[in-house]
Amino acid sequence: MDRFVQFLRRQLDIDLELLRVARQDAETGAAHACLITPIRGFRECELKSRLLATHHHCGTGGGPCDELGESYPPEDERGCPTRALLGLPYADRPGYIARWRP
Repeated sequence: MDRFVQFLRRQLDIDLELLRVARQDAETGAAHACLITPIRGFRECELKSRLLATHHHCGTGGGPCDELGESYPPEDERGCPTRALLGLPYADRPGYIARWRP
Protein backbone atom coordinates (compact mmCIF):
# COMPACT_ATOMS: atom_id res chain seq x y z
CA MET A 1 0.00 0.00 0.00
CA ASP A 2 2.80 2.44 0.76
CA ARG A 3 4.27 2.25 -2.74
CA PHE A 4 1.02 3.44 -4.32
CA VAL A 5 0.65 6.30 -1.83
CA GLN A 6 4.29 7.30 -2.39
CA PHE A 7 3.67 7.29 -6.14
CA LEU A 8 0.58 9.51 -5.73
CA ARG A 9 2.38 11.98 -3.47
CA ARG A 10 5.29 12.18 -5.92
CA GLN A 11 2.87 12.92 -8.79
CA LEU A 12 1.19 15.67 -6.77
CA ASP A 13 4.61 17.19 -6.05
CA ILE A 14 5.39 17.13 -9.79
CA ASP A 15 2.02 18.77 -10.57
CA LEU A 16 2.63 21.46 -7.96
CA GLU A 17 6.07 22.24 -9.37
CA LEU A 18 4.69 22.49 -12.91
CA LEU A 19 1.98 24.81 -11.64
CA ARG A 20 4.52 26.99 -9.82
CA VAL A 21 6.45 27.36 -13.05
CA ALA A 22 3.24 28.17 -14.96
CA ARG A 23 2.29 30.79 -12.38
CA GLN A 24 5.76 32.36 -12.53
CA ASP A 25 5.61 32.38 -16.32
CA ALA A 26 2.20 34.05 -16.22
CA GLU A 27 3.44 36.68 -13.76
CA THR A 28 6.50 37.45 -15.87
CA GLY A 29 4.68 37.35 -19.21
CA ALA A 30 6.50 34.29 -20.52
CA ALA A 31 4.50 32.46 -23.15
CA HIS A 32 4.05 28.83 -22.15
CA ALA A 33 0.77 27.04 -22.73
CA CYS A 34 -0.99 25.65 -19.68
CA LEU A 35 -4.29 23.81 -20.05
CA ILE A 36 -5.59 24.97 -16.68
CA THR A 37 -5.06 28.12 -14.72
CA PRO A 38 -2.45 27.78 -11.98
CA ILE A 39 -4.97 28.62 -9.25
CA ARG A 40 -7.31 25.85 -10.42
CA GLY A 41 -4.39 23.45 -10.60
CA PHE A 42 -3.33 24.30 -7.05
CA ARG A 43 -6.91 23.72 -5.88
CA GLU A 44 -7.01 20.34 -7.61
CA CYS A 45 -3.72 19.34 -5.98
CA GLU A 46 -5.07 20.42 -2.60
CA LEU A 47 -8.22 18.37 -3.19
CA LYS A 48 -6.22 15.28 -4.12
CA SER A 49 -3.92 15.72 -1.13
CA ARG A 50 -6.87 16.02 1.25
CA LEU A 51 -8.60 12.98 -0.22
CA LEU A 52 -5.38 11.00 0.03
CA ALA A 53 -4.98 12.03 3.67
CA THR A 54 -8.61 11.14 4.44
CA HIS A 55 -8.22 7.70 2.86
CA HIS A 56 -4.69 7.09 4.15
CA HIS A 57 -5.71 4.16 6.36
CA CYS A 58 -8.13 2.49 3.94
CA GLY A 59 -7.28 -1.16 3.45
CA THR A 60 -5.77 -1.47 6.94
CA GLY A 61 -9.06 -1.78 8.80
CA GLY A 62 -9.03 1.78 10.10
CA GLY A 63 -10.12 3.87 7.12
CA PRO A 64 -13.51 5.27 6.16
CA CYS A 65 -13.91 2.79 3.32
CA ASP A 66 -13.11 -0.11 5.66
CA GLU A 67 -16.11 0.90 7.78
CA LEU A 68 -18.30 0.89 4.67
CA GLY A 69 -16.93 -2.45 3.47
CA GLU A 70 -15.54 -0.86 0.29
CA SER A 71 -11.80 -1.21 0.86
CA TYR A 72 -9.46 -3.58 -0.93
CA PRO A 73 -7.66 -6.37 0.94
CA PRO A 74 -4.51 -5.32 2.85
CA GLU A 75 -2.19 -6.78 0.19
CA ASP A 76 -3.72 -4.50 -2.45
CA GLU A 77 -1.62 -1.32 -2.54
CA ARG A 78 -4.50 0.89 -3.65
CA GLY A 79 -6.34 0.68 -0.33
CA CYS A 80 -9.78 1.67 -1.62
CA PRO A 81 -11.60 2.74 -4.80
CA THR A 82 -11.14 6.42 -3.93
CA ARG A 83 -7.36 6.08 -3.81
CA ALA A 84 -7.37 4.03 -7.01
CA LEU A 85 -9.31 6.82 -8.73
CA LEU A 86 -6.83 9.41 -7.43
CA GLY A 87 -4.09 7.55 -9.29
CA LEU A 88 -5.93 7.31 -12.59
CA PRO A 89 -4.85 10.74 -13.95
CA TYR A 90 -1.24 9.57 -13.56
CA ALA A 91 -1.62 6.27 -15.43
CA ASP A 92 0.60 7.56 -18.24
CA ARG A 93 3.47 8.54 -15.97
CA PRO A 94 6.56 6.44 -15.29
CA GLY A 95 6.17 4.27 -12.22
CA TYR A 96 2.42 3.70 -12.55
CA ILE A 97 1.60 -0.01 -12.41
CA ALA A 98 -1.29 -1.33 -14.51
CA ARG A 99 -2.79 -3.32 -11.61
CA TRP A 100 -3.39 0.00 -9.78
CA ARG A 101 -6.14 0.91 -12.25
CA PRO A 102 -9.60 1.07 -10.68
